[in-house]
Amino acid sequence: MYKFSLLLFLSVANFSFAQNLNHYFGNIHSHSSYSDGNKDSATSLMTKPIQNFLYAKESLQTDFYGISEHNHEGAGMKAAYYFNQGLRDADSATIDGEFIAMYGMEWGVISSGGHILLYGFDSLCGWDFGSSEIYIPEADFTKLWKTINRKPGTFAYLAHPQSGDYGGIFNSPVNPTADSAIAGMAMRSGPAFSTNNTYSNPSTGTYLSRYNDALKRGYHLGVGLDHDTHNSVFDRQSAGRLVVMSPILNRTEIIEGIKRRRIYSSDDWNVKVNLFVNNSPMGSMVENSGNAEIYINVNDPDAEQISSITIYYGVPGSGSNPTVLTSINNSSTLSYTHTLNNNSSYYYYCYIVQADGDKIWSSPVWYKRNDAVTTILPVANFSNSASGCANYPISLQDSSINNPTSWWWHASGAYPEFSSLQNPNFIFPNQGNYAVSLTVFNQAGSSATVTKNINVINPPTVTIDAVDTICKGAYVNLLAHGAINYLWSNSNITDSIYSVNPSYTSQYIVKGFNNYCFDTAIVTVNVIQALVTPVISVSNDTLFSSYNNGNQWYRSTLILPADTLSFFVPTLPSVYRVQVTDSLGCVSEYSPWRNFQPNALQERNFEELFTVYPNPSDGIFMISSKKFIGEFYALLLDLAGKQIYSATFENSGAQDFFKLDLNGIDNGFYMLQLQVGDEVYSTKIKVE
Repeated sequence: MYKFSLLLFLSVANFSFAQNLNHYFGNIHSHSSYSDGNKDSATSLMTKPIQNFLYAKESLQTDFYGISEHNHEGAGMKAAYYFNQGLRDADSATIDGEFIAMYGMEWGVISSGGHILLYGFDSLCGWDFGSSEIYIPEADFTKLWKTINRKPGTFAYLAHPQSGDYGGIFNSPVNPTADSAIAGMAMRSGPAFSTNNTYSNPSTGTYLSRYNDALKRGYHLGVGLDHDTHNSVFDRQSAGRLVVMSPILNRTEIIEGIKRRRIYSSDDWNVKVNLFVNNSPMGSMVENSGNAEIYINVNDPDAEQISSITIYYGVPGSGSNPTVLTSINNSSTLSYTHTLNNNSSYYYYCYIVQADGDKIWSSPVWYKRNDAVTTILPVANFSNSASGCANYPISLQDSSINNPTSWWWHASGAYPEFSSLQNPNFIFPNQGNYAVSLTVFNQAGSSATVTKNINVINPPTVTIDAVDTICKGAYVNLLAHGAINYLWSNSNITDSIYSVNPSYTSQYIVKGFNNYCFDTAIVTVNVIQALVTPVISVSNDTLFSSYNNGNQWYRSTLILPADTLSFFVPTLPSVYRVQVTDSLGCVSEYSPWRNFQPNALQERNFEELFTVYPNPSDGIFMISSKKFIGEFYALLLDLAGKQIYSATFENSGAQDFFKLDLNGIDNGFYMLQLQVGDEVYSTKIKVE
């Protein structure tokens, strides 16, 4: 494999950035059993993305490898969980500078407009209810292009394209939204179901006509080679490769290389092809003065001979296919000056044939001659983010002048240490002062390097102290430590102490700040549900609780501290209830009141104060108070002790009878209790 050499980069830093691009070989179109791949799992014993990545890592001439699962249930993707697991597997298999694992999706249905590879997403895009995390309806290409353009670091790549696919882009004027979203397309694809693992089953078909269709409509896209692997032969069915040109080997830079169309399709697994127009590499869009100076160089480490190099050119948006500009035989280099009229625009790509028959197609360079443009050296500068937080991304914004076209950042002590993005993110794992430098490039050459210091401080370490288990109805204080200021996500509380009263098991999140750096802590408060409300039963002169342990008896509202058994023998006529506490201290609701008086005493005491008539009744009873003046409470119980009805009355002396309306209550005997203060008087009534 051919990795990045920092020494090589530094030794040629005075030349254009384009001359420092390395060539990395791999594939981005394959599948695991998470959709419809690993079809030979019974013999290969491979099903998971991590197994496939580790297999691909050992394949010859493989620097990066992408698994692109189908995004919908109809092709095997059962849920977003599997997509997210694939992302984690890709992270596990990646070793920067050695092997890059990428996990994406193959979006769409062939019968509804074609398949598109998507990379850079951290969520599954689709239309299956319950599976997709980003909803994009089937065949809604307009929404797809917009979604890609809104999310940095993502791209679309057209898989095995057909004439009418993708909403008809090959047959219509360029759609700028689609053009911005699409980075490239396949020149070759497959064999999709090959089981060959000796690199000897190449694809022989091409999508050259679709490539030319896209270019003549005005699209800016590169071209690659796909395997579309469905069996467990990852990068071993053929020697064909997608080649990405990038300064270093990490996932961000590989994605950036594809997004900037620095890619080509190669039947040969290690041939290095460079196409420059006015010193800009393939994939570039250049506007400059003067003619188009085209240079092509082919280097095969295996010393395979080049039979021919052909340059094709065309006019973007003209609707006309590209044609041959020039060619050369039996040479590994080709230089050509294309004489242009001022304000004319062309695109150029090369087609290379090796002596063994292997073919290579490059991505284009788009060039517009504009003699009003005078290119001068760029001046590097970037926003001075004076400080940041350890282990959090620090974003730097390029503010260079004079139209730079390439960027080279060096942040010693950070991850990544280098970046060719215009506006990169760096993560510094430790507190300290760090120097970050930027060099920029354009047609005139490279700038002087500008260096600025970044002060990195450690974020706080936030923890939460709390009782982790409470009884339903109880309060618990959550106490945050470790920061200066706090914000609880479940409320607008900004204190370190947050008192909560959850009715069910709940999570609480606090974000703690030291200046602009923060840390997050989470605590779970488990809520033990209350015991089932106890019930009192009566046998002879004894009251029995429905619980064997933890009882506490009450007479009216008076606690009886010594009475904690499962039964209680009353000595006074009154109403009684019981409450139960479990082994964790959680307390039940009170039981329903249970009246207890010897039958004769109940009736005698009742009749001294009240009369109920008629009894029996069809539902309307009258209560007459003979001697009692004041408020009393009526409670109707069935013979099992269940409350049926309640009401409050007050005898002010103006009247001595009150209506008790029990219409709608089932026929039968009931116990009517009239409570006066702490005393209860009972009598039986009958509804018929």
